[in-house]
Amino acid sequence: MGQLPSRPKKGAQFRVIGAGMCRTGTKTLNEALSILLDGPCHDSGIQSLGGSKHEIKTWLDIMDLAPRQHTPEDEEKMSWMIQSIFDGYVATMDCPAASLVPEIMRAYPEAIVLVTTREQASWWKSMKNMNGMMSTWYLPVIVMWLRKAQGYGEWGFKFQALSKWRYGSEGIREPTKAIHEEHIRQVVPPEKLFWYNVSEGWGPLCKILNVPIPDVPFPHNNSKTEAEKVWQRHVISGVSSWLFVVGVLLWTMYNVSGWLQETTIEV
Repeated sequence: MGQLPSRPKKGAQFRVIGAGMCRTGTKTLNEALSILLDGPCHDSGIQSLGGSKHEIKTWLDIMDLAPRQHTPEDEEKMSWMIQSIFDGYVATMDCPAASLVPEIMRAYPEAIVLVTTREQASWWKSMKNMNGMMSTWYLPVIVMWLRKAQGYGEWGFKFQALSKWRYGSEGIREPTKAIHEEHIRQVVPPEKLFWYNVSEGWGPLCKILNVPIPDVPFPHNNSKTEAEKVWQRHVISGVSSWLFVVGVLLWTMYNVSGWLQETTIEV
């Protein structure tokens, strides 16, 4: 939440698996990596909910298959699906990708894993605010007529199942960040694992990627205010779509009623 979907760029080389949890600066990292690696980043939260039809469907299939991988064929299919949505991107980040680091590493063994992190209390305060907006009972109903938001309910159900499989919990709770980061330490080889706080700016990030510091300001994206504005735009668009649907329905009922009356009189 807080930016538009990216589009793939032909020839872009996938280099970075962003493994930080939501609300750890992933949107800022998205912009920073796009500048440093000269290519688009695949924000899995944005792309899986508002990307192309192929991306939306493939992410739903990936989340569905992940807990059911039992054979080499399942793992091969998982790698193929991951590569199909990351083709043309230089990096990925945010959830659900952050919960699938071992699977993405299998598909891209040369990529590094970059974990954005922040102080626990600060992260949970931000996460609770986001959960409060996104988990309201009425949001799926309000946006149900928006084409790219119609899979929101299914996305939430599959992500809960994915989280329960990976972390033993449904959805993202206060301990999830610590559990996730410990999981990352266990599954990622030390030479491929890097930790980063976006408040540190260009220096540490450029050192990790072995690139020069660019002559542009460091980006800051998706603050609490920006996220709330995006949520409000979704609600306004959803309400507008409902007004349109109800208006069409009333107009249709009015005209059908008039036609029936005319038919009755003629008979």
